[in-house]
Amino acid sequence: MKQQLIVLSAIVVVIMVAIIAGCGDNDSFTINGAPVTESNISTDNETLRIGAFNVQVFGKSKAAKPEVMDVLAKIIRTYDVVAIQEIRDIEQTALPKLVNLVNANGSQYEFIVGPRLGRSSSKEQYAYIYNNRTVNLNGTPWTYPEPNGTDPFHREPYVAYFRAVNGSFDVVLIVCHVDPDEATEEINALGAVVNCTKGNYPNEDDIIIMGDLNADCRYFDEDLVEVIYGSGYLSCINNSVDTTTSATNCTYDRLIITKEAVSDFTGNSGVFRYDLIYNLTNGETLAVSDHYPIYAEFYCDRDNNS
Repeated sequence: MKQQLIVLSAIVVVIMVAIIAGCGDNDSFTINGAPVTESNISTDNETLRIGAFNVQVFGKSKAAKPEVMDVLAKIIRTYDVVAIQEIRDIEQTALPKLVNLVNANGSQYEFIVGPRLGRSSSKEQYAYIYNNRTVNLNGTPWTYPEPNGTDPFHREPYVAYFRAVNGSFDVVLIVCHVDPDEATEEINALGAVVNCTKGNYPNEDDIIIMGDLNADCRYFDEDLVEVIYGSGYLSCINNSVDTTTSATNCTYDRLIITKEAVSDFTGNSGVFRYDLIYNLTNGETLAVSDHYPIYAEFYCDRDNNS
């Protein structure tokens, strides 16, 4: 049986047998006991909804499918900030088209996109799409600079700093799409990314690592226990959660927060089951992605950072 909680050390994922207080019940997609719907997410100024979504080969072909784009736009509107992965678009037209569709109902979302990354000819980009009515982008996002003589990541993590429009909450986000064939090595290397991030933001302790880490099934042993620095992290997506839309049962996608951010965490987290919420068939669901979006919610007014 899968354990209920995963804690990431400064270098690797650490599994614990006890549930850390404050982690939400992310097997059931509820908010304050009510079923998740598009209308009860990200509609107040008291909390922020942050997450990540591997949209599976998002480019010109997918952008040409109105029914898929409509679902993607609905999903994005449920977030205050969402990190998009697996953008494969040489012409750079799919993402602007999607954000324009998101804003077609009067919403005010913006996006920032990183460079094309990858060791092969198949390059990918990360992007953050964010609601500028609820969050501000602080400074310039950056791609993790791998130390000279090293190449730990196929797609180097992309880092951005956001602050709530209403409230004191601010947070540094790190998105990473881990290569499945080197999942253990890349997950191990995330500790160095966190250390680099802390060096760049010495007054900010609230950090979120999120994305498709391929952290389960044949790619990674989720029951691996390697305590390096102790329980300095909390995973908001526990090992029992299936983050895939296919017949597999794998917790590939993770959202992990530093211990300093735990007091800001509302306890609400999990996968966004857009198939159930939008009443999609299996084929319609898979046309959108082979992953579900993941999320966690944070209070806007409990941050103690200066």
